[in-house]
Amino acid sequence: MTTELGRIMHDVADNAAIRVPSGLYARARRARRRRLAALAAVTTLLIAGSIALPAWQPSPPEPAEPGIDRLPTVLVPAPAGTAALDDAPLPRALAVYATADQFLPGENSPLTVVGSDDRYRGYDRPEWTFAAESTNTILLSPDGRYVLMARWDSTGSHRSRLLDVATGEVATLDAGAPLTWSPDGALAALAHYDGDASGDDPVGGHITVVSMPDGRKLWQVPLTPLPGLYRELRAALSPDGSMLAVQQRDQVTAYPRDRTVAWREQLAGQLAGRAAWTPDGRRLLLSDAQGRLLPLDASSGAAMPALPGVDGALRVGREKTPLIEVVGWRGETALAIVSNQRLYELGDQPRVLLTAPDTVYELDVATVRISAEPRVPGAADPGPRPPLRLPGWALTLLAVALIVLLSRRGPRRAVRDWLRGT
Repeated sequence: MTTELGRIMHDVADNAAIRVPSGLYARARRARRRRLAALAAVTTLLIAGSIALPAWQPSPPEPAEPGIDRLPTVLVPAPAGTAALDDAPLPRALAVYATADQFLPGENSPLTVVGSDDRYRGYDRPEWTFAAESTNTILLSPDGRYVLMARWDSTGSHRSRLLDVATGEVATLDAGAPLTWSPDGALAALAHYDGDASGDDPVGGHITVVSMPDGRKLWQVPLTPLPGLYRELRAALSPDGSMLAVQQRDQVTAYPRDRTVAWREQLAGQLAGRAAWTPDGRRLLLSDAQGRLLPLDASSGAAMPALPGVDGALRVGREKTPLIEVVGWRGETALAIVSNQRLYELGDQPRVLLTAPDTVYELDVATVRISAEPRVPGAADPGPRPPLRLPGWALTLLAVALIVLLSRRGPRRAVRDWLRGT
C-alpha cells in the first residue's frame, strides 16, 4: 500500500504543469548577497559611530601602581606616534616637559608626559601662558597626579586648568592662575589681578590659597599694586600650609594664615620653587643667578649661611624663571631642577638624578613616592595606537539623510525591491 501510494505521488508530480520562472535561483542569490552587503554596511556604521560619537570615552587608566617609583636617569624625545594622554591615561606622571622644537609661533607647545615603565604620552594644551613671567607654564603636583596650567579668556579673567593625568580630564579653578603647589600637593596658591598686570599702570590683586584638587578657597593675601605686576611674582607655601611667602620683584613678604605680615625684606634672588621652605619650616630658600641657594630665617627673614648649589649652571628656558627650582627634599638634602633640564640632588657633592633632552625648556618632576635611586631606562613606550575617530557631525548628517530618504514612499519601495532582488 505504501509503495503504491508513493508511486502515484511521483506520477502526479511528474505530470504537474508547474512553470518555474526563468532566473529564479539567480535572483535569490543576488538578493542574499545584497542583504549581506546591507548588514555589513549597517555593522560598519554602528562600529564607526561607537568610535566617533560624543558618547565615546577614553580608555580607563591602568590600575594605580602601589609602592615607590624610580625616576629614569634620562628622558628622551617622545617617540613618533606617541598616544595622547586623553586616549591612554597614566596612573601618574613622573615627569612632564615641553621642548623648544615643539613650540612654534601660533602654536600651544604640546607637553610630553612620562609615566612609570618608560611610558610616554602627549598632551596638546589649549594655550601656552603663565600666571607670571617668573613662573613656568606647567606645574606638576608633587605626587604626579595633576598638572596646573594658567587659563586666560577673552574677558581677562584669570583661572587655572587642572589636568588629571589618570583620566585625561581637565577641570577649571576660578580662584586665579597657578603660582605654586604646596610641598605635599594638598594646597596651591593662585594669583588674581585686578586689571591688566602687564601694563605700566599700577595694578593690584591677591593670592588665594586653595585646597586641591577641589579648588576650595581657604585664605587670601593682598598683592601690592605695582606697574607690570605679573612680570616678577612668585610664591611658596610652607610644608604645613600655615605660611605663604610672596615675592614681588625684590621684596619678599611672609604671611601666616591670619593674613598679617610676619616680616617683609628687600632681597636679592628668587624664591626657589615649590619646596623653597625646608622640611622643618625654619628656613626659606632663594635661588640666585650664580646657581647658589641662599637661606633666610623663616621667622625673621634674616640671611643665613648658603647651602650647596650648582656651579657653572647655564640658564635654559624663559629668562625670568629661577636657575634653580627646589622641588623636594630627602632629609636635609634638596632636590632641585637646574636650568630646566636636569634634576639634582644637592648634597655636598651635587649629583645628577635625571637629564632631559637638550631641546627641553620646561621640566617638572614628581617627588612623592619616588625612590632615592634612579634607574637606567629601557626603550620608550609610545602607548597604544590612537582610536579611529570619524567626524561625529558627518555620521549625524548621514543618518538624517537616510531617515529623510527612507521616509518617502518611492525610495522605500526601491530599497525593499532591491533587498528582495526584484
